[in-house]
Amino acid sequence: MDKTQIAQNLASKMFEFMGAEAKITSEIKDGCLQVNALTAEAGFLIGRDGENLKAFQHILALMVSKKINELLTPASFVFDINNYQKEREDYLTALAKNAAYQVLENKKPAELEPMSAADRRLVHLAVEKIAGVKSESVGQGEARRVVITPVVDL
Repeated sequence: MDKTQIAQNLASKMFEFMGAEAKITSEIKDGCLQVNALTAEAGFLIGRDGENLKAFQHILALMVSKKINELLTPASFVFDINNYQKEREDYLTALAKNAAYQVLENKKPAELEPMSAADRRLVHLAVEKIAGVKSESVGQGEARRVVITPVVDL
């Protein structure tokens, strides 16, 4: 059995244990093992701001790692429910681009809402591709956020 089948089977067992029905698919894309569950019970399983989903991803990554005898990191394993993470990534990328273009136009910094380290990373990567602006994380703990500022020419 290959990694994708093992991950798919373990995810199915996890859903079965919780009494939830889901159609599980898996694939390896760009060296990353990706497992997606399609379910009618997504709201509860994803949780507020994806907190439950992050926990499920961590648990499933540990289970699969143990079974295949290989450590799976967040960069090499993604578990998603109803494409929530993909849609969140698309939303954050669009948010970052819109804010960056606003900064270019107004020449004033834009401060985004507080977000997780993973979400801030996505924003930084999106802003990095736009000439004339830069981004940095400011604040502490749960209040940490991204500020996008114009690049000052010297």
